[in-house]
Amino acid sequence: MSAGRAPRVSVLIPCAPRQHFLEETLLSIQKQTFQDWEVVLVLDGECEENRRMAAVLPADQVRIVLTARPRSGIAAARNAGLPECRGDLVAFCDGDDLCEPGRLAGQVAEFDRRPALGMLATWSRRFDSGTGADLGPRRCPAESEALARKLLLFNTVTVSTVMVRPEVVREAGGFRDAAVQCEDYDLWLRILGRAEVAALPEELVRYRVHEGQTSHRAKIMPSSGLLRREKLAAARRLGYSVPVARMKHLAWVGVQLANRRW
Repeated sequence: MSAGRAPRVSVLIPCAPRQHFLEETLLSIQKQTFQDWEVVLVLDGECEENRRMAAVLPADQVRIVLTARPRSGIAAARNAGLPECRGDLVAFCDGDDLCEPGRLAGQVAEFDRRPALGMLATWSRRFDSGTGADLGPRRCPAESEALARKLLLFNTVTVSTVMVRPEVVREAGGFRDAAVQCEDYDLWLRILGRAEVAALPEELVRYRVHEGQTSHRAKIMPSSGLLRREKLAAARRLGYSVPVARMKHLAWVGVQLANRRW
């Protein structure tokens, strides 16, 4: 990236204090085959350890942003970083996941090929942080309509795989604190019907599974009503059956009860 010129892609990474795996994440960005990028690293609370790890990247390719208050949460951290992203595409990545070298290149090429595309995910592969053991893939439908219908049932998209046009996120209203433990799913639902969504059927992100991970113990009951409203609104925008969307939401609630996330 030339000095003073906006990059094509901004990689937005929210980061809690003492994010132990951050350096590995940043190095996975540095190894991308597509090199016209910047990292916008949002510190949700000042942390010298995280700042030191950020130094593994060239100084002109990483910018550090602080949230207004420490421990504001993941939604606030991403929202704080979005206005600082200069790229015409924004790639989300959490501070403990790893991008395969071809991730950015593959997604940028797909956006160039499809001007109506607003959000593009990829498949991912889970691994155990302690042992390195392969825990299998996480996949979602690649085709736009199939992915939209799947999202009306449950979230099958890993946030660290997603690239978006930032104007689509702004139009949808950004991430919401009210969507407790499912701020990403809430946003995907609000994007549905406003822009085309799709996925690349390639495993381009490695999703780290480790002890203490918030998603493992998340309770989503406070967000059930909010998600229901967004599913029904998305179904209307897409021209799908609202009664079917209601039934799908009830099925989703049943899965959460079975998984003790209620």
